Amino acid sequence: MGVLLGVLRNYAFTLFQTEEEQLVKDADYTIHCLEHYALVKSLNTFIHEFKNNRIKGEVSPSVFLERLFLEHIEKFDKSDFAQELAIESLLTKSDLVDALNPNFEERRQYKRIPSEDVVDENIHVHCYNATKFINGTADIVNMSTGGLMLSTASAHEIDDLLIVSCKIGSNFKMKEKVKVLTASGQMYGVQFISPAQETVAFFTELYGALHMNNS
Repeated sequence: MGVLLGVLRNYAFTLFQTEEEQLVKDADYTIHCLEHYALVKSLNTFIHEFKNNRIKGEVSPSVFLERLFLEHIEKFDKSDFAQELAIESLLTKSDLVDALNPNFEERRQYKRIPSEDVVDENIHVHCYNATKFINGTADIVNMSTGGLMLSTASAHEIDDLLIVSCKIGSNFKMKEKVKVLTASGQMYGVQFISPAQETVAFFTELYGALHMNNS
């Protein structure tokens, strides 16, 4: 089952990367990329839960496949690939697509980070509120290429500027300025402000190098 999930993930990355290369000039390119990000995140979550024996009920990879083939293709692929630019791109590169090696060679621009390099535990961060001049701590409960979800007992307000610093895994250290976008109880959604190249590279690799640009 683990091998099959790996094959499925390789297929998803190859498919989405190929789509994004063809749609780069399309008006809905960013929206399409965000949909890919959501699909990859849901698949990664399922694989992580499966490997840690936390799958309950009848949840299976078919849930992901149903979203991909029934929802994503119907809502995004059919309309976007009907555009003239996408059709022209596919026609000029069809021989390259047909020549893909079926042996699952690494074809992404960046390789995903090995699982042992990303921690499976709470990530603690030092959190300095530069708006209120208050030091504190927080836990990262979710992360993406655009920002973080923080859990903290410290009180912050929307539009506060924070400086968060931490170490993730064995090789990555982060110190970034972020802006509070959402606040609900002790949960805060924050957006990166001009992240360092190292931070962008880390999250790009973490999510399998789907090209998110500035979104």
